Amino acid sequence: MRNLKTYNVSVIVVTILALTILSCKENNTSKTEEKQDHHSEVEHKQSHSNHNVEQTTEIKFKDAKTAEIFQHYIHIKTALVNTDVKEVKTGAQMLTKVTEDEVFKLAIESILNTDDIEAQRKAFTEVTTQMETLLNGALSSGEVYKQYCPMAFDNTGAYWLSKEKEIRNPYFGDRMLKCGSVFKTIK
Repeated sequence: MRNLKTYNVSVIVVTILALTILSCKENNTSKTEEKQDHHSEVEHKQSHSNHNVEQTTEIKFKDAKTAEIFQHYIHIKTALVNTDVKEVKTGAQMLTKVTEDEVFKLAIESILNTDDIEAQRKAFTEVTTQMETLLNGALSSGEVYKQYCPMAFDNTGAYWLSKEKEIRNPYFGDRMLKCGSVFKTIK
């Protein structure tokens, strides 16, 4: 009887774990691929810590100001993916300096006013809304991907913007890095 109960509990735990993984469409990757992903994320994080935000050649903006704002937005997003509170603040400070819109600045200040990564992630949802508004009609070529995670913030869901189609979830970081999908392509 005791073995049957232990077996049932084991089956339930395995089922819950499997459903959690499948709900975010996590790809099974080999240890080598995971190590490569980790190394590329560390390298990407290091490039941001030097404040050299990578200029993307695929996306071109109608004006340099919007391009700079978008680069700082991506800096914040990447820091959130890497769960790096300090780097999130650094990106937010840089974004505040180039943003003139007061509503946008208020959203950014919410990130600056906390050392709690989860509060920064929550504030990032409003920064994303403001960034998307700014992108309307701002691209001269290339694509920006509006991505969505249905599980963010206790399953209420949240959006973010990305230069790449590949999902790198800023709301969960390495806990559920690939949870989400491309919701819309902004051209």
